[in-house]
Amino acid sequence: MTNPFATTEGAQAQRNLFRALATADDGAMADFAKEVVAGRLTPRDLLTRDWAVESTMDDTLAEIDRFHRLPETEQAALVAEGPAFLDEYITGLANADVEPPRPEDDDEQGPVLRDAW
Repeated sequence: MTNPFATTEGAQAQRNLFRALATADDGAMADFAKEVVAGRLTPRDLLTRDWAVESTMDDTLAEIDRFHRLPETEQAALVAEGPAFLDEYITGLANADVEPPRPEDDDEQGPVLRDAW
């Protein structure tokens, strides 16, 4: 399977996703998303953050276990529906109207130049 985020539409979807995450709340994920939007980190860097791995690993493993407990016919149906679902998800994200976070919202950036005058 080709990486759907390697396409133009997929790249736009990923930018919109991280913009939305950056403005959604003030937690660790929002801080990470702000770094991605600013270009200081990449989405792949999330895999190296202990807090992210720990916070999602239990949920991920539980969902995998739940999938494996489904009857084979339901598993097959979900697998068959997967590519269409992913295409729809990416198209929706790519076309979402998401404003990037304003620089003054980014505490790591420091004061805005006009504040220094």
